[in-house]
Amino acid sequence: MSDKNVYADANATFPVRSQHYEQVMSLLATSDGNPSSIHARGRDAKVALEHARTAVASMLGARSTDVVFTSGATESNNLLIQGVIWKAQKPGFLPEVIVSGFEHPSVMAVVALMAERQLCKVLTAPVVDYVVTTGAVMSLISDATVLVCVMHANNETGSINPVYEIADTVAKKNPSIHMHVDAVQALGKIDLSEYAASSIHSASLSAHKVGGLKGSGALYIKTGTKLGLVIAGGGQERFRRAGTENLPGIISFGIRCQELLGQQETFTKDMAAAKMQFIDGLKNIEGSEVHGQPAQTLPNTVNFHIDRVAGDDLLLNLDLCGVCASSGSACSSGVTRPSPVLLACNQSEWVALNSIRISFTDTITSSQVEHILSVLESVTSRVRR
Repeated sequence: MSDKNVYADANATFPVRSQHYEQVMSLLATSDGNPSSIHARGRDAKVALEHARTAVASMLGARSTDVVFTSGATESNNLLIQGVIWKAQKPGFLPEVIVSGFEHPSVMAVVALMAERQLCKVLTAPVVDYVVTTGAVMSLISDATVLVCVMHANNETGSINPVYEIADTVAKKNPSIHMHVDAVQALGKIDLSEYAASSIHSASLSAHKVGGLKGSGALYIKTGTKLGLVIAGGGQERFRRAGTENLPGIISFGIRCQELLGQQETFTKDMAAAKMQFIDGLKNIEGSEVHGQPAQTLPNTVNFHIDRVAGDDLLLNLDLCGVCASSGSACSSGVTRPSPVLLACNQSEWVALNSIRISFTDTITSSQVEHILSVLESVTSRVRR
């Protein structure tokens, strides 16, 4: 990619390298059977499936039996949240679910749906200085609490939440409360190898956020966790998730996790350098403001706005100049409305509507960062002329 063709939307989806397709196809050539079949071709597919499961589990320091493959993090969040709520149903008891104020729509929408059906009550922990604190969560805990959902890193701002501390504190208060973490944006960018040893009970993951094929994900479920059944059918995935597994996507996910194991520092090094270069450059653009503390955000993510400059104007000009960026969650693409994440972070409606997210890949270069900054400076100067 040239200096003037820059992909800076990695949090929406991480680019798939050409050699990755070749690796996946090479494995599929000898492992294209149904993993549930007992003949040789099915057994070969099962071996490939389990190799991938082991690689994904290793990213969390977990056992392979604790990983359930899904179609992506949205399904993982749905399986877990609905499963916990269904399991908690009993006469005269309304289970309570605590969520952070800036969870992904795949968490917010499902808890809202379950609450609408009078299957649970939802309580929201406020966001303070772009993070969710342990105190905010604990203030909402009650005897009816069955589930706490706090994402490890926010997809729009990149803010990193103290999920280990929250999980440990919740467990000390009541070990029967399930702690679920949306780890989609954290995978590969933050060391998650302590998940299995922590008080976190479950986590959702997505292959395409780390350079794997779209349509594959995983749900980590700590051994011994009981959930209500959400997808009924065959006995795949140890009866956690029925349906024939997406073998191409799962193989892809496994390959990427295997590559990332032990290489996280190298993987994030250039991203982190580009992030700081970009933030330093923004300081030269009058009216620019970065959302969140850089030291407490993902190594590749910068969310910002420029006073009196419309976000759509910035994005359009970036696109015309070969820069791929976004205004927030890819799940809300095409929807012109203030970001619920930034509103939860106590930003004004104007800021929430006109902010930009830059999220770098590991191949970003210094000259590409300068190109992005030059476009932003040019648009800002023209608008204020």
